[in-house]
Amino acid sequence: MKPIVGITDATGMIYALRLLETFHNLNAQTCLIMSREAEATLEQETDCSLTRLKKLVHHFCFDDAEALPVREQDADAMIVVPCSVSSIASIVHELPLNILQKTASNILQIKKKLIMVTSEPILLPEHLKIMLAMAYKGATIMPYMPSFYHRPASIDDIVTHHTGRILDLLDIEHNMLKRWGEKNSIKF
Repeated sequence: MKPIVGITDATGMIYALRLLETFHNLNAQTCLIMSREAEATLEQETDCSLTRLKKLVHHFCFDDAEALPVREQDADAMIVVPCSVSSIASIVHELPLNILQKTASNILQIKKKLIMVTSEPILLPEHLKIMLAMAYKGATIMPYMPSFYHRPASIDDIVTHHTGRILDLLDIEHNMLKRWGEKNSIKF
């Protein structure tokens, strides 16, 4: 598996970190594109350093890089987590400002799967219009809203469950979550 993961500076770094750890455990050849501002958010929201984060991936670049270290055609999919609405807007309006946004736009153009895990706690009408336009372009919009039917006992349970839902969208078999109607769940 060869995913591209994009990280914007939005809140929700715990979701990005868990997804990268999961891909690392699956021996995926992950390419990470990260905004420079996201480093401060990573340090504020987690105990993970940029050095440790880089060890989880095969390829890394900041979003102001001249070029992506891999070819989009070789990627299986792209997941932007957390994803700010401003990043979505830039792609929708075809005004990509950085390599992360250009890559997401190219992923859509070559008909690869693009999952955007949005971070907005309040969705204004303008946000909904932008997300709808992105969905019409072919992206999957996935707010990180917790589920409670599996009776999470911790934040870790919530993050693991959400990561499993991302893997479901990527058609990756796993046992990270309890699906609706299942009696038992097994941790990955």
